[in-house]
Amino acid sequence: MKVAIVINGTRGDVQPMLALATGLIKNGHEIIFCAPPENEELVNRYHCPFVAFGPNYKVLFKKNAQLKGGATTAPTPKEMKKETANQIDVLPELLKGSDLILGVGFVLGVHTVADRLKIPYRFVVFYPILLGTTKSDPFFSRLLFGFGRSMTNLVIKRFINKKRVEVGLSPIHDVWENWMGDHVIVACDKELNEVREGVSFHFTQTGYMVLPSQHGLPDLVEQFLIAGKPPVFIGFGSNPVARPEKYSSIFNEVSKTTNQRLIISKGWAELSENNTEDILYVDDMPFELLFPRLAAIVFHGGTGTLASAARAGIPQIAFPFMADQFENRKQIVKLGLGPNACDFKKLSKDVLASAISACVSNDVYKKNAVAISKKLQQKDGLSLTLKLVEEELKN
Repeated sequence: MKVAIVINGTRGDVQPMLALATGLIKNGHEIIFCAPPENEELVNRYHCPFVAFGPNYKVLFKKNAQLKGGATTAPTPKEMKKETANQIDVLPELLKGSDLILGVGFVLGVHTVADRLKIPYRFVVFYPILLGTTKSDPFFSRLLFGFGRSMTNLVIKRFINKKRVEVGLSPIHDVWENWMGDHVIVACDKELNEVREGVSFHFTQTGYMVLPSQHGLPDLVEQFLIAGKPPVFIGFGSNPVARPEKYSSIFNEVSKTTNQRLIISKGWAELSENNTEDILYVDDMPFELLFPRLAAIVFHGGTGTLASAARAGIPQIAFPFMADQFENRKQIVKLGLGPNACDFKKLSKDVLASAISACVSNDVYKKNAVAISKKLQQKDGLSLTLKLVEEELKN
């Protein structure tokens, strides 16, 4: 069977879907993997057929950071329409002959493509917040989600329906409902962020899909790890950071203030490499090999990094930029895995030093992290998701 995977998002969306793709290939299925162009080298490394599709988020985020001074902003109506039109116009030729289409991220036009090709569509999400609220949620939360859903319809429903009519399809009534599809696959861990019954859409929650690393830790990292006490990892993933030299200075001061060794991921922020005896800057690292050897992590609150740290059994601190990262910060605090922290835009030397000190000195955080880790080690989100997708193919 042939499965098409269409992703419009960052590396945090790509990695777990690549794990799923490799599992499907191993089971004898054919894959077409459509994702933003900056992911080509990663996907090819796992011998998965790749088609560059969508905007280059690495370039856009870097430009956005320079203009806005930090976190990303939501797409404008013009940008939403441009990308949705690109999906509806270009993807049919790429995806024809598929038996199932899996959409991830900002793929408002992909369900229309599936309808046009008469191929089943499923949306895959890594955080429950997109599935809406329940009747038990605070009024403001329900109001906020309802407002976002209404604004999405206001901005782009007429545009999508015009495109659907052009290809002989009936109009949709609600963009969000069409985006989510008939049955959402929620590929995140119940132990970290369980979907509550009563949300707006049908779903099955499987678990986070870990992409296994192909290589061990670099020698330089191994040498740093064994040279002293366990360090703290700092990394902000695919998020943009303006004035990276500012943060290099902050990290130097924090290391001295806290007497804490640091491993710092350069990431998409392209942080300036400024290694010292107690600070090591690194490129992409295999989290499943690095994290168990750390004291704690400081990060943006991304779902994939959250899952990796939880599996490693170490405390964590999130300074979120956008989207699901704010909800993940709440979950970290709720589960007792680390202290509450401010948004990234308010990050300072004193704030970071205080958070790291609290994180590494509180035995409760470590105890809770180890307990969560033991639960997660008994689960296999990839196998559960593979089983669910193959059941969809059989049907």
